[in-house]
Formats: sequence, C-alpha cells, structure tokens
Amino acid sequence: MTESLDRLFNGLPERLTVAQLTEVLGLSSTTVTYRWLRDGRVPAIQLGSHWIILRDDVKEHLRAHYNVSQQSNLGVGDTD
Repeated sequence: MTESLDRLFNGLPERLTVAQLTEVLGLSSTTVTYRWLRDGRVPAIQLGSHWIILRDDVKEHLRAHYNVSQQSNLGVGDTD
C-alpha cells in the first residue's frame, strides 16, 4: 500500500494545484475536486477562494482511509 501511494505521488510538488489533485485522484473534473475539498473529503486549507493542498497531507489521508485490511495473512487460521 505505501509503495503504491508513493508511486502515485512521485514527482508531484509539496503543494498541489486543484488540477494536480484532480489528476492524481482520477476524478472526472476539477468541479468534482472542488466539491470534495468543500465537503472535507480531502484535507486542505481554504484561504478566500484559494486552496492550499499539501501533498503529504493528502497522501496520509488516503493511507489512513485505505479500505484493504492491514493483516498480511487474511483468512489464514480462520476456523469458520
């Protein structure tokens, strides 16, 4: 998981633009990205009409919300 996120964010600057965030998240448009930012789905700071989007904050947020079990031996030892 960590390696995948590292590859996804590799080469991106420390501070992302809305367009860069849209691309890295694979969203359909910046309109969707702005909605996600406003709704708090993605960590960022809004200053007036500008957004400060820190690459490492987004990466950590994604890592914390990864929906795959962290167990390396899923199903091993189950008796059901």
